[in-house]
Amino acid sequence: MTGGPSTDLTRDELAETTAHGLVYLRRLRHSQLMLSLLVLVAFGGLVGALPLFLFVLPSLSRVQVLGVPLTLLLMLAPFPLCVGIGWLYERRADALDGAFRDVIAEEDQ
Repeated sequence: MTGGPSTDLTRDELAETTAHGLVYLRRLRHSQLMLSLLVLVAFGGLVGALPLFLFVLPSLSRVQVLGVPLTLLLMLAPFPLCVGIGWLYERRADALDGAFRDVIAEEDQ
């Protein structure tokens, strides 16, 4: 798309840090911050609850599953969940960036 004065209007606003462009950037940063905080709480809750769980139920240290102590299994369980949380975070962050790019593209047209 070439030509008219409205072409690249939103990109120019972002580059020149106009009030309109700052609103777009502020909304993007806010969305990314909320996503990051959600992931932090999920990860912290997962990792922080495990020692508390083992402290509240000390009898779990004597339980074995197929000859492996249950406490060892409980300590290994969060790792696949952390990978899943990271994967979901990346997908959502990419979606937020894509939505931002779509808004910018719509404004340019």
